[in-house]
Amino acid sequence: MTFKFGKFALTATVGVLAMQAMASGARTQGPVDDEADPVFVFNKVCYSQVPSIGAISDMATRLAWQALDKSDLKPFSPDPNPEVLRGWDVQVGKKFFRLGLVRTSVSDKFKQTFPEFADGTATSCTLVLDGGSDAAKVSEGMQKLAGKEPASRDVPDGEFRTTTWAGGNENYKVFLISKAAAAGETGLLNVTILAKAK
Repeated sequence: MTFKFGKFALTATVGVLAMQAMASGARTQGPVDDEADPVFVFNKVCYSQVPSIGAISDMATRLAWQALDKSDLKPFSPDPNPEVLRGWDVQVGKKFFRLGLVRTSVSDKFKQTFPEFADGTATSCTLVLDGGSDAAKVSEGMQKLAGKEPASRDVPDGEFRTTTWAGGNENYKVFLISKAAAAGETGLLNVTILAKAK
């Protein structure tokens, strides 16, 4: 997937107060709203929700996130014909994020590795950060979120380094991904879940 990182122009005001209210329920676990921790936000809007498309879409409606145009959605899906492809611009305190949600059939690569999931689906939620997020702190937060050591760490990926955590069970395979730029800033966080066909 190809993403443009750094600050992106947002065209509308989103439900900041509603998002702050969501964060205030876990104030002891999360950051103050003006210093929104990317991993905390990622956990709330992606990791704890996927593979539920409905839960994330409902959150977007409730918190008045700005829906992305079709052209802005393309980087989120390697599949030209995804089952679901949605995205929003999200503001939490003074931080801006771009959120992409996609559901596709299982890729050929995943089919080879996990043939028992060949007829299932892959649901992916990506949080693109607005720049300035310290990669070391984000990595530490992702480590705590995953609760295990990464399956691979700092693998070169163009101008980025990719760290991946993997887990799951007989019905689901879960992959957490953090992409960081060489400059020491984190560009995006992703969770992808493979689910067996029902």
